[in-house]
Amino acid sequence: MPLAFHEKEAIVAATRDSAVNSVSTLLADYRGLSVQEATSLRRQAREQGVQLQVVRNTLARLALKDTDHACLVESIDGPTMLAFSPSDPGAGARLFKDLLKTGTSVEVKAISVAGTLCSSEQLDAVASLPTREEALAQLMSVMLGPVTKLAQVLHAVPSKLVRTLDAIREQKPTGA
Repeated sequence: MPLAFHEKEAIVAATRDSAVNSVSTLLADYRGLSVQEATSLRRQAREQGVQLQVVRNTLARLALKDTDHACLVESIDGPTMLAFSPSDPGAGARLFKDLLKTGTSVEVKAISVAGTLCSSEQLDAVASLPTREEALAQLMSVMLGPVTKLAQVLHAVPSKLVRTLDAIREQKPTGA
């Protein structure tokens, strides 16, 4: 059944909103997914904060045009599922990487991370990107290193003085 013009506008607006608010977008060919696999994929996507959409190609092209993920427009061909990751750039890639491990026949076409086009061969690299919490923890450990070294150096000066005075005390005769 054909969609009315206002329904198409609503779909394009919703998809554009998802694209604008996402850090990364993944395009996948969903042919071969069973109903149970698709349901499981949608449930896992909700748990990981990934928004999945199946949109007509012409509407997807219109929605992605003039967004950070416009580089994906050329890759839209055939049945296409869009996976939008609003906060974690690797969430969608991890979702599909786990799905591919189960042996399903889903094909990742392309990935856009902050406007940079990544091919399907780079799925592992995008999936290995740290989450926000992991990135903050890594940043904190890098920032904590110099402070820790400074504290160790400042502690070493009086400690060395005390050891030196103790060594001098032990060398002096005790019967004086």
